[in-house]
Amino acid sequence: MSSVSKYSANLTTAAAAIASFLAGMDVLIVNVALPTIAADLGGDMAVQQWVVDGYTLLFAALLLFAGSLADQFGAKRIFLIGAALFGGASLFCSFAWSMMALVAGRCVLGVASALLLPASMALINEASPNPRYRAWALALWGAGGASASAVGPLLGGLLTPIHWSLVFAINVPFCLVILAMAPRIVVSKPRVTKFDWIGQILALLGLSALVAGIIEVGSAGLSAPITLVLLAAGVALMVAFGISQAKVAFPMMPLGLFRIRGMQVALQIGFIMIFNWYGMVFICTMFLQNELDMGAFAAGLVFVPSAFVTILGNLMGGRIVTAHGSKFSITLGLSIMIAGFLFEFLSPQPVPVWVIAVGLSVVGFGAAITTPAAAGVVLKSVNVSQAGIASAMFNTFRQVGGAIGVAVFGVIATFLPSLDMALRTVFLASALLLVYVLVFEVIRWHERELA
Repeated sequence: MSSVSKYSANLTTAAAAIASFLAGMDVLIVNVALPTIAADLGGDMAVQQWVVDGYTLLFAALLLFAGSLADQFGAKRIFLIGAALFGGASLFCSFAWSMMALVAGRCVLGVASALLLPASMALINEASPNPRYRAWALALWGAGGASASAVGPLLGGLLTPIHWSLVFAINVPFCLVILAMAPRIVVSKPRVTKFDWIGQILALLGLSALVAGIIEVGSAGLSAPITLVLLAAGVALMVAFGISQAKVAFPMMPLGLFRIRGMQVALQIGFIMIFNWYGMVFICTMFLQNELDMGAFAAGLVFVPSAFVTILGNLMGGRIVTAHGSKFSITLGLSIMIAGFLFEFLSPQPVPVWVIAVGLSVVGFGAAITTPAAAGVVLKSVNVSQAGIASAMFNTFRQVGGAIGVAVFGVIATFLPSLDMALRTVFLASALLLVYVLVFEVIRWHERELA
């Protein structure tokens, strides 16, 4: 690893994997705690969606800004600032006295995650000049995020019966570990960049209005004036954002990157995978606790098998990429996820608990194989100077997908007569979306081979 010592590279990879775990865990650890939190602090379905989406929305909307900051001021500096802010915001959430205070704290947590995640991916790139080591490091980084998606509900189920505040306080020790590693984390070089403030404002306002409008469909109805205004504003602002990116000298989302085949594949994979996963876990936890009358602890136990399987899949993912390449890994992972969703969709009514546990495990295993391969495609598709912004784009699409997934599937649950039917709709829709991604991926790789 040339100028980077193996010890520093390993510690940097460990710190990045912990950050990826934290960012992923905090999306879903709160799900099984929501009924308990709502009973204590109050709040209907829409407010509970905002506890989840307040985090994912700010996370998604600020990732590109954070990626630019990582390039301009150095990934290590932004990474450590994010870790400190994450710990502080977690303490604030654990002492929240109302739902509005909790939503505000979750928004700050989203900002902290935005600082952490692209910087962590860029740090791995800085510490891993060797392609084989990079594949292994990205597998660990992916293991952190993907396993957190399964471990999050489990930890939420374990901690909520003690007190719901612990689902936020649990973050603090992880943040302290990252900060303790600071002296040995690889130093990244800052690069002179200019930031697109107009694009950032349009993206933040546009995404916020769009997600709020989708949530209001379930709360106020599609024809309600507030819903129509929010949706129209969201679409208009996102169109304005796209136009601005084509005109400004230093865009926050360079449109040229969308013309790269690898980026096209990776961005769609990232968006739809997390759209499906976050939406599914949100509805699953509601179904288990509200329709099957399971407690938070019992509901969390349903996610235990998927936690172990997902970790195993991520550890295998790096080896599969190294041995067979990204194309094989992505195709295999997507196919496994499709099989998992169809298995759940075709189960007897109501969906048995064991089917949910097995289905989550199959889908999680496929996602664990796919994630490091897609992340590797992103880094291989751009030069080193664009690693920060490219990784931020990849993670932005992932988190935007998650925020919209929770909003969309929450609306579906509101309008359908039962959570069982809502869950089946989620399974079928998720399978069909992944079929589209698989077909798109195969076509793109075929075009690349013919070029």
